[in-house]
Amino acid sequence: MSSNTKIPATTAESELRLRRRRAVTSAWAGFAIDSYSIYVASTSLLPAMIYFQAHLSPSQLSVFVGMTFAATLIGRPIGALLFGHFADRIGRRRVGSITIYGFGTISLLIGVLPGAEQVGAGLATALLIGLRLIEGVFLGGEYTAATPMALEYAPKGRRGFTGALIQCSASGGPFVVAVLTSLVLLFAPNAGLHSPYVQWGWRIPFIVGAVLAWLVAWFLRRRVEDSDVWKETARTKSPLRDMLRGQSGRAFIQSYLIMTGVFFAVNMLGSVMPQLLLSNKGYTASDLAHTQLINAWPGMATYLFYGWLSDRIGRKRALYIAAATTLVLSPVTLSLMGGGHVHGWLQLTILASLTNVFIVGVLGVLPAYINERFATAVRSSGWGVAYSTAVIIPAFFSYYQLWLAHVVPFVYTAGVLSAFGGLLVLVAVKAGPETRGVDLNTVGEKGAARA
Repeated sequence: MSSNTKIPATTAESELRLRRRRAVTSAWAGFAIDSYSIYVASTSLLPAMIYFQAHLSPSQLSVFVGMTFAATLIGRPIGALLFGHFADRIGRRRVGSITIYGFGTISLLIGVLPGAEQVGAGLATALLIGLRLIEGVFLGGEYTAATPMALEYAPKGRRGFTGALIQCSASGGPFVVAVLTSLVLLFAPNAGLHSPYVQWGWRIPFIVGAVLAWLVAWFLRRRVEDSDVWKETARTKSPLRDMLRGQSGRAFIQSYLIMTGVFFAVNMLGSVMPQLLLSNKGYTASDLAHTQLINAWPGMATYLFYGWLSDRIGRKRALYIAAATTLVLSPVTLSLMGGGHVHGWLQLTILASLTNVFIVGVLGVLPAYINERFATAVRSSGWGVAYSTAVIIPAFFSYYQLWLAHVVPFVYTAGVLSAFGGLLVLVAVKAGPETRGVDLNTVGEKGAARA
């Protein structure tokens, strides 16, 4: 037989590759819709906030937007606690599809909400924030299921890149939001309370998001199987209880601290940065959507680079580099955008893209790193609860900004909080082991993780 003759893959190998591809695809798409659902408020709804609350000052608007954003983030830990338990008990696939159907339905309900003129500002605001809270519950549940399943399928030497590939959809979601918002603004101008965009244009991205979510949930339910790693693992009656004990308990504390730092920085990127951009004279809602179109691409490339890098030099070294970048450089770009020192769409878009690169690198490594810290029987709970409960303290960033404004000008507070997030990640990573190359079947057993 010639040395160039290809040996056909066995049926089992072909089937495994197909299952792996479907698992990673569904995880990518699920988190893209997750990210879409989170950031649609800060891109598509932000220019139409007067539909729910009129006559707000810039600082009051910042708090209102922050509350809307925070409601979703606060719902996430509830969803992680609830659905993480079931993902470990009954399977990642079933729980993933249930949660995606759930937040798709909530997105549709938000898209048909009445405004202040119809039901009063108080009730309109309460309905918006209440639905965003419930949506956050389902969003938190989705993340407990899909990523662990995909990483359990991934080859050992490519788990970092696979995790980053899933995580990069965090930029894909806002990209789709920006495309839709730009298109809607072409035929529904935004020019005050009674303009087409404020009255009905902002609803379109929410309704489209619902349809996309239902399609992803259908695919996950019909075409994806749970991993062999999960199938071959004995179930525990209480994943949450076991996750908080012993080595898993220490892993949870470290993961929680890392993610708390990450969310301090990411909230500045996802919610505060759009407000900083819109505060610049002459910069419009359409400009924001166009900036987000550009901004997504360097963000996705950054996720993939750091995931790839972590497979080469180790998770901890890659995290040190990414967190140091957040600590040192993101405050500079955030402050330039908010301080009025840079003008023009191109310059502001460059700064926004750089801020994205400086902040999201850590998230390119963390899916693999945190999942590699937990045993299979508690992996969904460990990953989901650590990721989602960590949003609580950073979720009140708008209030921290108001407090910090007594010390520094308000426009510089985003940079301070972002730097704090980078510092917290550095300290927390130092406290944990290196995980590159661990066996997911034995992780969590004594000596399984290398210090």
